[in-house]
Amino acid sequence: MQTTISNESITFIMTDASLQEKILEGLNEYQQANLTFHVVHTHEEIRSCLELQQKEAKKYSSQQSKYIWVIDERDQKLAKDILSFGQASIIAKESSCLIKSMDQAIKHYPCLDLPFQKDILETVYRNNKPKKIEDLTLSLASYKEFNQTEKDIIYYLLQGKTAEQIAEQTYNSVHTINNNIVKIKRKLKVKSKIEIITHFVKQKRA
Repeated sequence: MQTTISNESITFIMTDASLQEKILEGLNEYQQANLTFHVVHTHEEIRSCLELQQKEAKKYSSQQSKYIWVIDERDQKLAKDILSFGQASIIAKESSCLIKSMDQAIKHYPCLDLPFQKDILETVYRNNKPKKIEDLTLSLASYKEFNQTEKDIIYYLLQGKTAEQIAEQTYNSVHTINNNIVKIKRKLKVKSKIEIITHFVKQKRA
């Protein structure tokens, strides 16, 4: 059964043109969405797509507009560049479960595939690292809007843990962790895990 998705624009940006057919075959439930595909090879093409993404994000502010990048997992710098331009989901084209990753990238938008999470989150945390992690965890007690599970997840995010690692540490499923991260983002009015980390680091420094 197909899912009806009204006014949703999903743009796939890839470094490998052969992936388009595979994506179309695997994501049947999104066939009624406005799907667009771009293939980029050079730095100039990538830059143009990033600038277009930035413009389109404003143009489609009243709609659901999602950007899914499918890139080489070794290209960590490109992943950082993408996120510096605006929110997007980033998937490793080498993923053994590419279609499942694509589905997650749309449903939990914006999100980072596992190969990109550790490096990016560690970079953000390293650049904003407070003197004592313990002080940050204690400060969560004043956030009455979060339940204990959400506070635990925030604590692990501040340590640079991925959703998979948090699931293992807290004996929960990755699905449960991702759902709670969505709730945390909604309560903080932010759009990504990186913004969650930045929010609490700034609170600590204030």
